[in-house]
Amino acid sequence: MINTELLLAAWLEKLQKKWDTEEYYYDVEEAKKVFKFVSKLTNDRGASRNFDLLEFQFEIITEILCVKRRSDGKRKHREAHINIPRKNGKSFLAAIIVVYLFFCQRHIFGALFILTANTTKQAGELYGTVEHFIKANKTLRRYCKITSSTKTIIRKDNGNKLMVLSSDADNADSFNDYVAVLDEIHQAKNDEMYGKLRTGQGAWDEPLIMTITTASSGEDPANPEMQLYTMAKKIEAGEVNDPSFYYRIYEADKDCNVEDETQWYKSNPALGVFRKLEDLANYAKRIRLMPLQENMFRRMFLNQHVALDHEKGAINMDLWDLCTKKVDTKDLEGWKCWGGLDLSSKNDITGFVLVFYEETTGRFIVVPYLYTPKETVAYRQHKDNNPYEYWIKKGDLIALDGKYVNFERFLDHAVELDEKYRIEQIGFDQWGSTTIINRLEDRWDVIPIGQGTKTMTQVINDFENLLVDERLVIAENECFRFMAKNCIAVYDEMLGVKYSKKKSKFKIDGVIAMLMGLLLCIEENGIEHYNPVEYLDAM
Repeated sequence: MINTELLLAAWLEKLQKKWDTEEYYYDVEEAKKVFKFVSKLTNDRGASRNFDLLEFQFEIITEILCVKRRSDGKRKHREAHINIPRKNGKSFLAAIIVVYLFFCQRHIFGALFILTANTTKQAGELYGTVEHFIKANKTLRRYCKITSSTKTIIRKDNGNKLMVLSSDADNADSFNDYVAVLDEIHQAKNDEMYGKLRTGQGAWDEPLIMTITTASSGEDPANPEMQLYTMAKKIEAGEVNDPSFYYRIYEADKDCNVEDETQWYKSNPALGVFRKLEDLANYAKRIRLMPLQENMFRRMFLNQHVALDHEKGAINMDLWDLCTKKVDTKDLEGWKCWGGLDLSSKNDITGFVLVFYEETTGRFIVVPYLYTPKETVAYRQHKDNNPYEYWIKKGDLIALDGKYVNFERFLDHAVELDEKYRIEQIGFDQWGSTTIINRLEDRWDVIPIGQGTKTMTQVINDFENLLVDERLVIAENECFRFMAKNCIAVYDEMLGVKYSKKKSKFKIDGVIAMLMGLLLCIEENGIEHYNPVEYLDAM
């Protein structure tokens, strides 16, 4: 108890010195009240049921609630922007502030508290924390009618109401909200919800709108997170003056080394509490070998605005080369395999890649078959400055008679392969030619596979993880390697990723075919998919 009192006294003294000016003051008595209130709440997750505030949490909560104007004693801050990486307790911060205002503002009645996010499920998670705080406290629970099915809480004595609002902003302009919390605004499609909830607060003397988020890509200046981040930075630089706007941004330095421990602490104030230091260190070392996941690490754990297009090679070619071996396909005869087929335009390269699973070692064996039209090879070699004739001579590229990749000739070769191996399934673009799908289905089980980030993110994560663990055996093929070397990855705002045919410098049909075959092989053999975020969260 003595240690807690001494700690609180030190925090209060520090914050009082920071905020006491001629215009404003830090309300020490209310800050003590907040501290006592929080001590009565219990965790809904973690190793301890007791809720022990960290210093940065106490600072944020009380700087929002307890810094007041000397002129009228009302709160200085009417808007708060908390920009912080994953696993630093930002939802707890928002939930504590909401619950405190819901119960401890005696001068208000009939006030509306709104929780919203990019998805109703996401907002529901924040609501779940608020509901737990109330349900787990007998005193608070006694004052409320809680309807979990509709995610609403109503104060019986004063009519205050808390509700979850869907991400659809169409009806948001009908609300006269007192407190609004918008979670993960970096995922918002636009700022319509933010604008409507903010303007809806005009009738209240001390409203509060909170935005809690991690960094967006930084590429869209209209993104709500980017707008508020820019606003905060302008205030910080003295370019804009808005005393009512409060912000806390935790971010690593631009272009820092991802393995710099000081940058981890700078961007993660709860490091060592909500996430172990050694876990982050292990993951940082791992992503050094996985180029695509470096962007994810910087966005989610260093809270940096990073470009989503991976302008350098998307695939770590050192790891690719470690996994490349001479494969005697005679040794694979009779084995089950799963294929991916990516058809080219008429005069390019078609990729048909077979993936075998070696159960005894847990390795995946990748054997590419790449096809190109023979009659246009010389012209395209001169035009593209690529060694097509050399690849054909080596056997790395199969030249089919004609000016374009004739599907019938390809099909004949695929049948020969099926007689040699046991092709269980073939993955094919779900928007591909119905005629071709029908022809393939005459012999094989054809699985339509999406080519967007929704599907490709998972298999690219699997592929990178298998590369790092050297659980891939990639048959030697210089044309296939050239495709891999020239892959460019693009991301969406949700950090989904795919290899882009448009942005890659060379045709990557073989790599796309490999991913489809690998996805089928993993799923049909019951192998658990790799999720880098869940991997770190579980550590």
